[in-house]
Amino acid sequence: MMNIIAMILFIIHTVVISMLYSGVFAADSVKDANNEIEKMSDKPKIVFEEQTYNFGKIYIGEIVEHGFKFENQGSGELIVNNVKSSCGCTAALVSKSHLLKDEAGEIQVKFNPGRYVGKVSKSVTVNSNDPKSSSVKLTITGEVIEEISVNPRQINFGIVKKGDSCTRNVEIKTIPELKIEIKKVESPNPYIAITENKTDLNSTRRFEVTLRNYDYVGKLSGIIFIYTSSSKQERLDIPFSGEIIGDITIYPEIISFGKVKKDQSVNKTVIVNFVNKEVKIEKIEVDPNVINYTVSELNNSSKKIDITFGKDSKIGKITGSLKIYTNSTIQPIIHIPIKGEIKG
Repeated sequence: MMNIIAMILFIIHTVVISMLYSGVFAADSVKDANNEIEKMSDKPKIVFEEQTYNFGKIYIGEIVEHGFKFENQGSGELIVNNVKSSCGCTAALVSKSHLLKDEAGEIQVKFNPGRYVGKVSKSVTVNSNDPKSSSVKLTITGEVIEEISVNPRQINFGIVKKGDSCTRNVEIKTIPELKIEIKKVESPNPYIAITENKTDLNSTRRFEVTLRNYDYVGKLSGIIFIYTSSSKQERLDIPFSGEIIGDITIYPEIISFGKVKKDQSVNKTVIVNFVNKEVKIEKIEVDPNVINYTVSELNNSSKKIDITFGKDSKIGKITGSLKIYTNSTIQPIIHIPIKGEIKG
């Protein structure tokens, strides 16, 4: 009987101890779960008052500055890692990179349009440790206008035969209420002549730009300078370009074989166009003599010269020329450089 009572007491003791331990473990589990939930909610949250700013219209040369305000609305510490601009014309600085809960900061953005004209949209990207918005794009938009506008912005004279002249028109407009003065329009190129056409509009000036008496055959380029009383556009530059041709045009102007293996057959072609139908090729010379050539007719006004390396060509770099002798008084000798390299 005593053994039975002892056994019953042992069983009751075991059950009680088990229940106590289960309660402790359950409480610990609840506590751990609560800690985990609290830890998960301990996150930063970056919130901007605005992500786009329109500065409206500014004149060329003016600089725009704007501050994008933000706040850490999360419970964890917000860390702004970096701020990147979309281009060199836009700069950004952050007032504070580490923010606790409810602290505020500002991204100061500066936009310098330089010579840019027209509608513009530039952005900066803010990178932070916000798990949901780790990258935020801020945008500034608007329009850059000119106190002085020029049409065209560059002049192309095209192809002009030597001895001929070519004229292009340029229009300069100013904003009337600013009362800007066009002081001078000129070019340092002695072959460019600039004359003004009279107009009844005070805010519009028209000029004729003439290329004449150019002494050389080939491509030309230069700049026309416009001097004004504007503090933002004191000087405007108009680039110009064109090509003066003589009795003959050649393409290409340089023959390049690149790197060629010995005994490899490589052909280069030069096209000779006769602008003056009275001009003839009298003689052709090549240097060095390991370069071969053949001449054939393309049509009544063009010839084709095929150029190849001869079998006696040695390994190494080759520098030479193709000389075309003509009866033209403008282009009696046309010199075409030849370059290449023969590899073993």
